[in-house]
Amino acid sequence: MAHFLRDQHIANLSVTADNLAQISAVFIDRKMMLNANVPEDDDTGKRAILSYIIRFDNKGYRVFSVEDLLRYFHEAKEVERLLFTVETGESLRSSRQIGSVLELRLDEKDQNSCFLTVTSDDKDWVDASFSAVQDVLSKCMNRNGWIRTNWIAFGVQIVGVTLGFILSLWAATKIAPRLSIENSFVFSFLFVLLIFSNTWTYLNKQILRLINAAFPNIKFLRLGNERLHWLLQTVIGGAIVAVVLYVFGQAAAFLLEVLGALVNKNL
Repeated sequence: MAHFLRDQHIANLSVTADNLAQISAVFIDRKMMLNANVPEDDDTGKRAILSYIIRFDNKGYRVFSVEDLLRYFHEAKEVERLLFTVETGESLRSSRQIGSVLELRLDEKDQNSCFLTVTSDDKDWVDASFSAVQDVLSKCMNRNGWIRTNWIAFGVQIVGVTLGFILSLWAATKIAPRLSIENSFVFSFLFVLLIFSNTWTYLNKQILRLINAAFPNIKFLRLGNERLHWLLQTVIGGAIVAVVLYVFGQAAAFLLEVLGALVNKNL
């Protein structure tokens, strides 16, 4: 490994074609800085090259110009992953044990693999490259991180369990009169609650998956899919707000009822 390394997990970005062009311009500039004092016919491995990898529609390509990258970007039905890489010959030959590397990996499917990595023996180049890419990425930031939290998952679980309990009570009142058995209400309630519990395990995963699809960690926005994406966000966001307001309203009504009962009892 080179003497200096900086890396950072990348999160909450909405990336357009214009953003890709800006990122590419930074990578081109950082490559030129590395090659400024390296001759064209260098055979020491100091010269750097810039490449792009784009994976879309279950296939991937490695290209060496931003024009080719943007062409595939616009042609794709669904872009899955993008990599920008500046790498020297030394780095390629040594599997990145030595040499200079600047790499940005953006993955819409796997949020854990989204990283910005810079390594080199030149500390100034590492710091300047890292800051330059960060400056461009800051223009792509979105607020999806507010939705993609454990609190939202917790809220979905609590709301689901509460609705399941209420549904089980309602269903039990409808089913119990039709059963000629002892404790028919309790039996009906437990039966419906058991069915709901097994169903909710599946539904909970699908709801969280839908939320993650509407508010992804990385989203590649292209002409034609932007409106659909914003519409999905609006619908999901509106549903979340409505459910939260309903739950708070019911909780407030219950609290006021309890407090009223306590006041009347004391009187």
